[in-house]
Amino acid sequence: MEAQVFNLSTNRFPSYSNHLSVNTSSKGILFCDFAATYLAKCRKSVKAKHCYQNVLDHFVKFCRINNIAPMTYEIGMEMMEDFVYYLQATAKLMSTTVAGHLCHIKTLLKMASYSGYDIDYTYSDVNVKMDEHDVVTLDRDEITRIYVYSNLTKSEIVVRDLFVIACQTALRYSDFSRLTEDNFIDNVIQIKTQKTGTLVIIPQSKYVREILRKYNYQLPKCPCIQYFNKVIKSVCRKVGITQSVPYERTIGLERVSLMVEKWKRIGSHSGRRSAATNMFLAGIPALRIMKITGHKTEEAFMRYIGLSKEENAAVLAGNMFFH
Repeated sequence: MEAQVFNLSTNRFPSYSNHLSVNTSSKGILFCDFAATYLAKCRKSVKAKHCYQNVLDHFVKFCRINNIAPMTYEIGMEMMEDFVYYLQATAKLMSTTVAGHLCHIKTLLKMASYSGYDIDYTYSDVNVKMDEHDVVTLDRDEITRIYVYSNLTKSEIVVRDLFVIACQTALRYSDFSRLTEDNFIDNVIQIKTQKTGTLVIIPQSKYVREILRKYNYQLPKCPCIQYFNKVIKSVCRKVGITQSVPYERTIGLERVSLMVEKWKRIGSHSGRRSAATNMFLAGIPALRIMKITGHKTEEAFMRYIGLSKEENAAVLAGNMFFH
């Protein structure tokens, strides 16, 4: 059985072998069948299953285009590289999305192996270079401007207040959006994070205490993260967070580089990153901040925060070594 893989340089489909009828001694199952069965039975969250189903839908399209129906043991380095190329050249996905899809496919193949099916381990050698994070954060002055700005609608005020809490606590949307009175103990916030299940304890800043008192410790709820991100962009635009900032991404096979107004880059996660960055600039040791953010290594934490070279120099200037 011959399968076809697209070659960009020739715009044709050169052949490579699908050894479906050759590896008769291998114990396998059609990969797409295994993946569908696994997702139906596994105990992953609805959100996680949606992510896996998304990549599986792409893989099914890839198989149809190339006229293949691979067994678990037939997905090796060559086919995986072709699939990555499909995601980049045909689906034109961003590099971070391609990397995520690749990770999910690898996980499904690993689960197939755990289930007793043979696999071609060369697939694990295929990787995608992800874009470096061009982190957009808000400094303390910008957060104060957002906090004191008064010309907002009622719905914008709710989103603004929740965002300021994120900027003061480094909590994700999945955590700050479900804070209740039970999480406010003395002058700290205690919550077990949804993503990692880790208990974090965060001191309440002045702004946080004021917001909690404003709502009598019963914070309003936001309909969904998409609504939140849309409204906080509108708030930042009203406040005047409009300076141009760089935006660089790899989309498909092209590198996109342009300047956009800063408010367009702000979302729920900007609060978490702003908090981590501002804590670090305030002199709080990285290892202490990591107790809140959940980063396992200082290297990963330093990539996460939005620290410019100028800000890094300012932090170093305060060290006794430079006195």
